[in-house]
Amino acid sequence: MKYSGNFFRNKDGAIISIEFVFCAFLFTALMFIIYDGYSVISLKNKLERVNYAVASIFRERTALYPVINDRGKCFNLCDKSRELFDNTQAEELRQMASELLNREVSIKIDVLLISQDTSDPNFQAKIEHAKLKQLSSDPICPSNSCGDAINYFNSLSSMEDSTNYVKFIPYVRRNGTTGSGQSLTGRWIPLYRVSMCVKQEESLFLRLTNSSEGGGGFGQSICTSTMVLSRCNDMAIINSTCPMYAH
Repeated sequence: MKYSGNFFRNKDGAIISIEFVFCAFLFTALMFIIYDGYSVISLKNKLERVNYAVASIFRERTALYPVINDRGKCFNLCDKSRELFDNTQAEELRQMASELLNREVSIKIDVLLISQDTSDPNFQAKIEHAKLKQLSSDPICPSNSCGDAINYFNSLSSMEDSTNYVKFIPYVRRNGTTGSGQSLTGRWIPLYRVSMCVKQEESLFLRLTNSSEGGGGFGQSICTSTMVLSRCNDMAIINSTCPMYAH
């Protein structure tokens, strides 16, 4: 006890005690930052894997999904298609992703269709003479609460206004005719974009600041997008439900 009293009264001992407390604080803060960073990176990697797996299943249109009849969505010369989708299918994907990730996921699906020009046979395979059309599902979130996920969905660039997306779409040749009898040599494969968001419930910083309870807090959600091409496997059939979109 006598030594302890001298230690705290000693000038050198006081300096050592302050340095120890300061180092302990820095070490704790460092561990806090490392844990938060690891939890965010780990969750993002899991979300990206689940997003790709779900998008890969969604692209298998012919085997898994029924024909959708909607001329309004499918340009003038297309009555039905397996490549169209609705909010019901998007909700099925959201539930699948939530089960794979073991937490609630928000989702939005977009598709880019390219309509060929049939007025001149020489222009059919020319992207400069084609029309681009984006079809999208509604943002689907757990309990109808998107939080800041809706901000991410709205920030995504339009697929029909950006030439970057067209670069990923191949032109595949096929013998056939459109509904008007005009011959087409092939078609542009539709491109899907599947976007997902999930809340960062592991973040200690968000727990301390209660940011995870509100809507729209910075860094509240982790989001990712995956692009895949349609895999309609009956492209050799003239009157198939994987149509050659035309205008």
